[in-house]
Amino acid sequence: MKNIKFIEKLLAPKRELLLKLSLSAVLAIFWVIFLWNFWDKGVYALGLNAAIFWLLLFGLFIFVLRKTGHYSRYDLYWIIPVSLIMLSYALYDNPFLKLVSLLVIPLAVGIFYNQAFLSDKKDRLWNSDFILKIVARFFSFFREIGQTVKLYIGLVVPADKTKERVVLRIILGLILLLVIAFTIFIPLLSSADPIFAIKVQGIYDWFLKVMALSFIYKLLVFILLSLLFFSVLAAWSKTFDYKENETVNKNIDPIVSGIVLGGILVLYLLFLWVQINHLWVGALPFDFKETENLVKSGFWQLFFLTAVNILIYFFTYKKTSPLVQRILMAFSIASLFLLVSAGYRMGLYVTYYGFSYEKFFASYTVIYCAILFVWLISRLFIAKRANIVKFLIVLFLWMYALISVFPVEQFILRTNVALSGLKGSRIRLFELTMLSPDVLTLVKEYQKNGVLVNKESDWSPWIKRQEEEISNKLWYEKNLFNFLFKEEATKNNNEGISLSEIQRQYEEINKKLFVVSGEAVCLPLKDENIPHNDLCVFGIKNSNSDYYRLQASSDDKNNVVNKIKKGQKIEISGELIDEKSDIYKTLGTIKVVGVKHLYTDEKDIESSLPNSFKANYISFQNYDSNIFTAEEYPKLESWVENGQIECDETPVESSLPLRISKREINSKKYCISASSEGAAGSVYTEYVYTTVIKDNVYLVRFIARYPNCDNYPEKENIECKTERENFNLDALVDQEIEKIKY
Repeated sequence: MKNIKFIEKLLAPKRELLLKLSLSAVLAIFWVIFLWNFWDKGVYALGLNAAIFWLLLFGLFIFVLRKTGHYSRYDLYWIIPVSLIMLSYALYDNPFLKLVSLLVIPLAVGIFYNQAFLSDKKDRLWNSDFILKIVARFFSFFREIGQTVKLYIGLVVPADKTKERVVLRIILGLILLLVIAFTIFIPLLSSADPIFAIKVQGIYDWFLKVMALSFIYKLLVFILLSLLFFSVLAAWSKTFDYKENETVNKNIDPIVSGIVLGGILVLYLLFLWVQINHLWVGALPFDFKETENLVKSGFWQLFFLTAVNILIYFFTYKKTSPLVQRILMAFSIASLFLLVSAGYRMGLYVTYYGFSYEKFFASYTVIYCAILFVWLISRLFIAKRANIVKFLIVLFLWMYALISVFPVEQFILRTNVALSGLKGSRIRLFELTMLSPDVLTLVKEYQKNGVLVNKESDWSPWIKRQEEEISNKLWYEKNLFNFLFKEEATKNNNEGISLSEIQRQYEEINKKLFVVSGEAVCLPLKDENIPHNDLCVFGIKNSNSDYYRLQASSDDKNNVVNKIKKGQKIEISGELIDEKSDIYKTLGTIKVVGVKHLYTDEKDIESSLPNSFKANYISFQNYDSNIFTAEEYPKLESWVENGQIECDETPVESSLPLRISKREINSKKYCISASSEGAAGSVYTEYVYTTVIKDNVYLVRFIARYPNCDNYPEKENIECKTERENFNLDALVDQEIEKIKY
């Protein structure tokens, strides 16, 4: 009750005030939680989260506009385009538009929201007085910050009596409890009972995370945003009106204005007459620089003439004699001709050289200016004074809103691909790698259909970068096109990908080797009567009863051939040597590079594993190893560089199932690929360890099954988690490579 009384003394009505304060704080919390990555990722962190934030904040302002009785259906002319701009964050990745929108949204809301409080907002002339008043009101929130601080302090700590500051005493008690609990009681209780330690570990980790420096930063930003949102809301919701300056409609000298305007018109007409032969060019010069100069000269004329035309309207529109108004009309028509010519040049430029960001928005600006000129000319036939500044801003707002929800990058790519097929086209499609992930699905489709094949350069690195950009996003940072790409990727995986990425790499490595599968045997004799020794000569028998001799690259007893057991189902990869034997049945000798065990039952699985790959809860399968010379090893996810293994590591924040990392194990550099998937209460992770020793590449591949320890009773649960924490997989793999190295 004390809090409410305090607020009621400061401002009424109390319920609306509390609501505004609370919603401002909630929006600040939303920003800190869902948009914090903006500091690290930039505009690519703004997706669904940014759209929701902008729309919620905008909704709060519209709510206040309705409550104060200033809202009308007329306001939809600016509410709709502003909402579309905010919604665009949930649609596309276009970094240019996202960055510009960060400026357009607050400026547009500041202008139109404040003018909505004017009593005659429909008819109020947007002149210099209006602009100055709007600018002053835009920054008036600075005066409200002090009062906002007092209001928030009053919510937390009542200011009536020191003895009754219950909230402050509660906060002090909670701080003391946390300090004592986490420094004394929890550590002692955890050391007394391991199960209790496991239960509270999550809480303890959370506490340490909260006390981190990043939390302090977030807390400060939350406080600043809460103050900012409420201060702006309070300042912009106050009564706003002013009396127009009576001297605004003062006429200017018709003789002076007529001479100036007529003289400029004559210069324009002379310029059009002189330039008539190459204003309407039918083709562009072949040289790019000459073409660029020809087009851009007309384009900058556009901006200059637009500015001049607007200034002339300010000084002469409805302020001069009828004769001068007719001269103004002729001037505007001449300006429109120049604009049409510049637009025609830009059209030729795009036809031959294609769209880019610059050319697309330049073309869009031509359309904007053309609409403006037509409107300005039409105002000369209407007696009522035109609100020129308002039309300029409203036209910009609507055209920007429409372009923000338009698939700009898709349009640029599709248009350039279509134009590149025209005769004489000078379009370089690879220049479009400056586009964002908005066109990723389209690029992959074009590449699949052969449209981008053999076009200047390889798009694969660009595709990889965009896929990583999307995968690095949290779900709420994604937009519509990101989700569509994910669905397309999932569809492609379900339809055409049966091997994991690691298996694909493994298959690629073995592609150039001779591969045969069958049963490990001792090679049979051609003739029992031929003198021979009784030693087993290792071989493999395939399904056609053909035999091949297996030869290891060293005499080490731990080499890959000596580790094979008779009767095992195996797949051998290596170099086939056309070598016949007079004693044994064999079609040749295979210089073994790798051995893959083919399992038929649980016994085979266990028997093929190294003795060290045994555990009570973690289980292994599909173990095999390969050895390559450094020259033969293909460059895939890992490669040999300067005598060491190299690979591109997967970013920590990536959500891709395949993760690649570099690690040093016992002074050896490893590239480790790991791909995980869940099934029936367990997680199956497929590993590939690769390293270089001297001139050879060693590769060990296997699948580890990690059960969910929480499915076991308490005793087994602790044993399972303890084994998981202490099981050193890296050391085991390194030991096996030491055994099989040449």
